[in-house]
Amino acid sequence: MLKLSNIHVKYGHVHALRGISLEVQKGQIVSLLGANGAGKSTTLKMISRLVQPSKGEYEVTGTNMLKKSSSDVVKAGIIHCPENRRVFPLLTVQENLKIGALHRNDKGQIKKDFERVFTYFPRLKERLHQKAGTLSGGEQQMLAIGRSLMGNPSVLLLDEPSLGIAPILVKEIFEIIKTINKEGTSILLVEQNAHMAMEISDYSYVLENGVIALEGNSQELKNNDRIRQLYLGA
Repeated sequence: MLKLSNIHVKYGHVHALRGISLEVQKGQIVSLLGANGAGKSTTLKMISRLVQPSKGEYEVTGTNMLKKSSSDVVKAGIIHCPENRRVFPLLTVQENLKIGALHRNDKGQIKKDFERVFTYFPRLKERLHQKAGTLSGGEQQMLAIGRSLMGNPSVLLLDEPSLGIAPILVKEIFEIIKTINKEGTSILLVEQNAHMAMEISDYSYVLENGVIALEGNSQELKNNDRIRQLYLGA
């Protein structure tokens, strides 16, 4: 479905990604793990066409996406839920959700997707006319994911959904991510909480200094001594 091959990204003299290759197949949750600065967010920005690779190939269902714009990527069903939530603080919850569907014309399905979001996140319906900036951090994360779902993604790019959220809400959000996946959305999950990410994902890649250092079935990788020492605190 989504495939990167030998992707290189440079920021001036900094070689942020050095030949990474990864795939997200239909129906999968794929986690991308690594320390700060490893290149995880850069990978998602490249997929969303916010940064340009210097080398490599990027395809979605066989279509070359390197010749496409960010808006083309969205229309192809690749929706990015960014790090730090990035909600519009002066707009209401309802207005933020509507922004997620701006590129769509299927009004009937948009209405159904509103209800779908409220099924996942009932608190958003309770706060529908509340300004996003007044929500708690966890509620803002719910809104950011809900806004992304309003884009009707085939692949959802989630960047650090647990960042800055109370532990009790982290567990709730990860359960919702699993449900979203079971209902048909493939997910590429960037996450520093390696234990939670590997618990819900099918396949994992570990980035170190812009290179894929390890990859494999998530449950098998959890038992890898290097992973346990570096990321699982064992």
